[in-house]
Amino acid sequence: MATFQQRNRQEIRKAIGYNLDDLMLVTASSTTDTSSIVATYSLAKGGDDEYNGRQVVCRTPAGSIATGELSWVSDFGSSTSDATVAPVFSAAVTDGDVFEMWRSLTYEEVNDAINQSIIEVTPFALTNRVTDGNFTFRDRLIYDWLVPYAFGNDFRSLNKVEYAYNVGVSKAIHNCEVAWDELVDGDVTAVVDTTYSIEGKYALKLTVAAGASAGDILATDGIASLDISGCDTVELFIRSTVALDAGDIQILLDDTASCGSPLETLDIPATLVNTDTYHTITLDNPQLDTAIISIGAKMVQDKGAVTIYIDRVRAVDSNSKEYRTLPPDMWSVVKGVTPKLALTNTGIDFVGNGTEMRLTGLSAPDIMSDETTDAEIDPAYIIAKTTGHLLIAHAKSSRLDIKDREGRSEYWLGVADKIKPSLMRTPNPTTRWT
Repeated sequence: MATFQQRNRQEIRKAIGYNLDDLMLVTASSTTDTSSIVATYSLAKGGDDEYNGRQVVCRTPAGSIATGELSWVSDFGSSTSDATVAPVFSAAVTDGDVFEMWRSLTYEEVNDAINQSIIEVTPFALTNRVTDGNFTFRDRLIYDWLVPYAFGNDFRSLNKVEYAYNVGVSKAIHNCEVAWDELVDGDVTAVVDTTYSIEGKYALKLTVAAGASAGDILATDGIASLDISGCDTVELFIRSTVALDAGDIQILLDDTASCGSPLETLDIPATLVNTDTYHTITLDNPQLDTAIISIGAKMVQDKGAVTIYIDRVRAVDSNSKEYRTLPPDMWSVVKGVTPKLALTNTGIDFVGNGTEMRLTGLSAPDIMSDETTDAEIDPAYIIAKTTGHLLIAHAKSSRLDIKDREGRSEYWLGVADKIKPSLMRTPNPTTRWT
């Protein structure tokens, strides 16, 4: 749990802009057109051409302009508080749209500086990381860490390995011991296969020909009416002969035949090519899932010719799971480009085949690639470090002279240095580095 106030990139950037006296927020007071921002209060100060040359970024749209759209002020008329922008926005400016207006620095420069501050402190500020159920032991001694995190969030160390000793509330939706045959797309062959079965003898094998299209339901199967309203997740094994991005394939659950109007449309998370992966997916509307009679798989993005294996689809109450810690003498880390976890024979006996694993360790903090995700390290550090860096690294970043900039930079970098020790995570005694 974070011990600091959460802030996303948009909030961090605003604080930095205020520290540098380079940013003002402008709220449109009229609905106009695609090239004109009228803001009778925000732009009331200053004469003609006061804001010419400033970069404009849509921060909080009230209308149809997308968050993050960029433009420049080409002309400003003080009598009407009207800033003309070029290039034009994708939609008309709407009363209530909020824009960032940068005097000297740009949106792109500040975002880059924010990430540079995170990158520089990464070796010192590793963050706690716990997998969320996408990792399972499957009857072999050494296996990959299938951690569903973006680049930059990979584990640097592992200090605890747990296994799901008791799942608690679990309801089998489909054991994939029989082929799905309620509905099968004309470009799909649905059979059962023993090659990649996880539980029981078979797994479902969907062979999808290149003729299948985005939006096709690949196959469905009817099941006895099942109430899963007491569960909050669906868990399943999947393997694909092509890499899947999140949402390329969906699992459908419905109380009508052939998944004609699904109650649940569940995006399968990103899945590595030719890799057994155990996914835990949150149900969208569990309170409605009282009489599920059909399960299906849908191809949202055209993946071309692909073979998909699915096994052990079940609904689970995640709060009912009981995890037990695997003693550290029963596991080790095999270092390499892709780190692997190795279990001793005794560890294998403890865990058992097809058992969910939960890994705890330290990872690199994520760089900030969008506006809404909160920073993984103290935002106060990022704000202070970035402010200090921009004050001295960019002569254009302030109207202050060089001595004033140096003094203020020294102050903000000093604030960052005082915060830095609190970012450090003390490794667990059982930590194994990757």
